[in-house]
Amino acid sequence: MMSLLWFNILLLMSAIMAHAKDMDLYCGACHMLVDEIHWEINQTDPKRTIQVGSFRIMPDGSQRLSEIPYKQSTVQLTELLETACSKPGDYYQSVDKLTNTKIYRRQNRRDGQPASLKNLTLSKDIMKMLKFACEGIAEDFEEEIITVFRDKENENYLQSICVSQTELCKESQLYDVNPDVVEDEDNPDDIESNNQESDTEVKTEL
Repeated sequence: MMSLLWFNILLLMSAIMAHAKDMDLYCGACHMLVDEIHWEINQTDPKRTIQVGSFRIMPDGSQRLSEIPYKQSTVQLTELLETACSKPGDYYQSVDKLTNTKIYRRQNRRDGQPASLKNLTLSKDIMKMLKFACEGIAEDFEEEIITVFRDKENENYLQSICVSQTELCKESQLYDVNPDVVEDEDNPDDIESNNQESDTEVKTEL
């Protein structure tokens, strides 16, 4: 009887652990989501407009429509939320040596400068998990994310969304997803690669 009780307890604990969120992963996914949306907003032509209002035809044959800027509109943000999680392959997993937590950064810098290859792990499993976590955040916090990005005066979207709204990150976990600039001692020849049929993983530690 006692053995059966312990067996059931172990099963319950295993189930709880299996469903527990990897908070480093979800914090990283939130970073990716915010970075992708913010980048696309910054690439948007500020002169672009869209028509909003009622498309109902009035008795006089007119429509009550108005033009508003497309940039940071609810329409744009809704569209961006549908695609923001589609590029997990652009990111890699690393470890913050100060906090010993997993972080997720871009493989290439947005500014075009050469990126450092230090402390890098890539795998299909990481990409799948990052995409899954990102899509969950986008679905669960759609209204909150749109509200934050609609505020053009906000100077820290990352803090507002990943710390204040979703509570997926702590203040100490916020970081720049752009990798460090390559240093002279970085050597591509030092990359270790391990290719497997079910997964492809690349790790570097310089």
